Amino acid sequence: MMSQQCGDSKPVVNAPPSYTATSTSTLVESLQHRRFSFLSSGQTRNIVLSCIRDVVSAPDFTPSSVLPIINACAAALSAAEFSDLLQAHNIEGHTALYWAIVNERQEAISALSGFIPKFSAACSSDLRLACMTAGDQALFSQLNLGNLNSKDEPLRRSLGCSPDEVQVDPGDGLGENQFIARLLIRKFQKRLLTTKDVGVEFIAGGRIWLFRSSMKRDGRWHISLSLAELSLPARPVGKIQIEAHRGKAGSAETPSGLILAYSKDTAMLVPSGMEKKYNLDGKKERTCVSSDWMMTDWLMDKNTKYVDCDGTLHVKLEIALN
Repeated sequence: MMSQQCGDSKPVVNAPPSYTATSTSTLVESLQHRRFSFLSSGQTRNIVLSCIRDVVSAPDFTPSSVLPIINACAAALSAAEFSDLLQAHNIEGHTALYWAIVNERQEAISALSGFIPKFSAACSSDLRLACMTAGDQALFSQLNLGNLNSKDEPLRRSLGCSPDEVQVDPGDGLGENQFIARLLIRKFQKRLLTTKDVGVEFIAGGRIWLFRSSMKRDGRWHISLSLAELSLPARPVGKIQIEAHRGKAGSAETPSGLILAYSKDTAMLVPSGMEKKYNLDGKKERTCVSSDWMMTDWLMDKNTKYVDCDGTLHVKLEIALN
């Protein structure tokens, strides 16, 4: 039906109902029954985005309604279009999954991630930031968000070993601003010999850390600890222990591990590229992008006591942040 014309103005078609002022349940019902068939594809995307925004950020949202809403939204768009929508930075400068993670909407995280076959680089970076903000190491591992050597993951699969394991205990009774991280790096020597670079990222203390073993330009093996991009600087104090699994033949003594210790005057650790940013009282702070320890060739010794019978390296980090 046409609205009344005024003077020489062109007739105006009655506008569709405003979905911005409509409840999520009404919008979902309309999507399910295709009641908005007259809408353009762009308007349909906006309706879907409005519903998704409520799922991940509305304060009074009901968890049981998440799956029906997301399924209705997914059915309204093509699979590729819905995946692209979820990975776009279209909700306050972030992706929908970012807000689901930060707001701890577990139902939304599980449902939405199932519609994304592979995270784009931009989406992955956003989700890394979300997990760091939420301090969620378990989800960081579950979503496989570690930025590691591209050759290492297919190699690990070819070797038939399960993913590396990380357990983070915030403090473990040691006091504030402390954490203990335990890493299990599987088939360590085979992977290191093949790629010359094996690392594990983990979240602790509000930062993303990288524990790394690699061959450097000096032709020696090194073990290092560094911070990932977007992490705040840190002044770590503590130690890294490479656990031992067998002692000398015929000895009843408990084998001692390898201790890599931090000194109290260690330079401030910053992400790569941020060395010039931080100053103290107008003077340049002494910074470094990696805490580094040079190793002997035990990493390649097939009889080394530092890997267990399955070839797994056990690492324990006890870190206090000053």
